[in-house]
Amino acid sequence: WFFGARYPAFDERAKAEQEIPLEDGFCPQGLCALPENPKYEVAVSGYLKDTPSRVYLIGKETKSIILEEDGKPLTTHFGGITCTGNYLVVASGKSLVRFPVEEAINAKDGAAVKVTDSFQTGLQNAYCYYFDNVLYAGEFYREQNYPTDQSHHIEKDGETNYAFVYAFEADENCEGGVKNSDPILTISVPALVQGIAIYEGGIALSTSYGLPNSHIYFYERKEGDVENNMLRLDSSDLKDDLVAPCMSEEIYEEDGRLYILFESKAEKYRQFVRRQVDTVYSVPLA
Repeated sequence: WFFGARYPAFDERAKAEQEIPLEDGFCPQGLCALPENPKYEVAVSGYLKDTPSRVYLIGKETKSIILEEDGKPLTTHFGGITCTGNYLVVASGKSLVRFPVEEAINAKDGAAVKVTDSFQTGLQNAYCYYFDNVLYAGEFYREQNYPTDQSHHIEKDGETNYAFVYAFEADENCEGGVKNSDPILTISVPALVQGIAIYEGGIALSTSYGLPNSHIYFYERKEGDVENNMLRLDSSDLKDDLVAPCMSEEIYEEDGRLYILFESKAEKYRQFVRRQVDTVYSVPLA
């Protein structure tokens, strides 16, 4: 079982992108594209043991920054990260924290960047995403150790979803943050979701936990799918299930490709995973 890991569909379609930084025991969790600039292409967020969480900027150069709020470094668990154009937003425990892209790009390696603001979403935020002036924040569910509120368990036609993603209306480029702390839409998702990507006509979910294979689910979003301000993702809208190496984390879509982060070569896990992945990969949505 350990030496027989095969992912034919993934290996045929996947293209290697940026190398994932793994210094000092860094555990990567979040991934997003950055606005075009000479040095950096993507941002990766994650956490370390007994050390402030980090954001890496990766491209022709690589550097890390920490975030500072009220004069103190943030030591919360950094989950996902997303870019609104002028701001980066990180899932930090029960809050989303926002800070300027320009300050992150101009900061020195290892420096602290001040958080512009933060707000609580009503969820334990594992991942986040920005698309079409809407900011999404989602929770992770696993029965044994990451339960969610019972009201988030939605059953229909024999299928049960266990977690929520909240969508918040933002102004252009999230300049003023979100317009209201009440979500304009709730997306009902299955267990083990590590990341979401919203794009024209579809939604992708990255699902994984531990050693079992990852699954990247692709859903078609149709008119009329929203009922009572809720969009439920289930097998009726599932277009594809891409089986991938274990420990897929956050994802994002750009120019018809889906970019996937993995944490399987982090120091915490590398000794016992079936395939150690130290690179961001992209696959075509088609």
